[in-house]
Amino acid sequence: MSFRRIIFWTHLVVGVATGLVIFALAFTGVMLTYEAQIKAAFDPSVAPTADYTEMMSADDIMKIAQPAFPGETATLNFYSDASKPVSVSAGRHEAKLIDPYSGAFIEADSNPTEGFFGLMENIHRNLAMGFDSAGSQMVKISNVAFLFIILSGIYLWLPRKWKWSFIRQKIFFQKMPTAKARDFNWHHVFSFWVVIPLVAVVGSGAVLSYQWANNLVFAAAGLEAPQGRGQGKGMWAKSSGGGTSSLPAEQLVSFQSILDKAEGVESNWKTISIIVPASDQAKTVDVLIDTGNGKQGATQQTITYDRESGEVASVKGPDEMATPTQSLRRYIRFLHTGEVYGVIGQTLAGIASLACLFLVWTGFALAWRRLISPLFRPKAKPTLSMR
Repeated sequence: MSFRRIIFWTHLVVGVATGLVIFALAFTGVMLTYEAQIKAAFDPSVAPTADYTEMMSADDIMKIAQPAFPGETATLNFYSDASKPVSVSAGRHEAKLIDPYSGAFIEADSNPTEGFFGLMENIHRNLAMGFDSAGSQMVKISNVAFLFIILSGIYLWLPRKWKWSFIRQKIFFQKMPTAKARDFNWHHVFSFWVVIPLVAVVGSGAVLSYQWANNLVFAAAGLEAPQGRGQGKGMWAKSSGGGTSSLPAEQLVSFQSILDKAEGVESNWKTISIIVPASDQAKTVDVLIDTGNGKQGATQQTITYDRESGEVASVKGPDEMATPTQSLRRYIRFLHTGEVYGVIGQTLAGIASLACLFLVWTGFALAWRRLISPLFRPKAKPTLSMR
């Protein structure tokens, strides 16, 4: 058996064995493509009322937010969109919304999309069987298996004869005489046009699935791989620890004044996050200014303000805000969703997931015709020759 046939049969067997799980991952991947934007569209909005006509100061909101996550590094997030509530968060999924007019916490279940996206994420991560379950292991195995399917598929896609007539059938949809020929054409065309985003999405998924894969990537980058699951109380939410001021809290520069200064740093800011200080008399306060979607390290900077003078104590650009290991870990995490490249990246990841559905379907159809259909074909009866 030739090397190409060995690769082909391995590609086919692995695809059939993991196809249903891959289909589930691709389907939920499509559903989760614009999760952040859809959730934001259904987030509760805030506006002045007859009872609360003015927005509270950042200092008053800080007093409300400080007890929200005791003992954790939390951030108080203000948005350029004035209709969005202020949020206090400690990690990706731990956040509480505050109405900046009344100061009341907004119930978390007020977003009707929360349950749907929660279900999609559970299926995507562990087939809705729970953390560290058999479903979780199946997802991890299927991630690595799918990466093999893609890489072996690249090899099998290469035409044996580099002629335009052969190549055209593998990069453009053609009108085919049979269903088998159509599926063969679609399988190659879809894989050709999405191979780059697919490698990025599935490869990062494999790295997130297994520590050994994580180790390989970080070793290739010349870095020490982080061990274990990230505790994730905000990858950048870390106070610089400027100590405690000898001045009483009421003599320190207000958080509102610091927020006003931060708003003037970047005219196109989207989010300004104040790292909640552990003490009312903290000498400095760290403010993260984000002009992107919150997942792109290159769009963020941290400014440390001296609360005694109100002056800038230090500025950290994207390259200084995290170690190379932290930056790579963050990049891999949001490469999987495409969010590291903004809306364009999300869209490409979603298109790749959608194409996957067709790849699984056409792959199963081709495997059925090769392996199962022949079993049901009537065998030709031998003919008797007359002598």
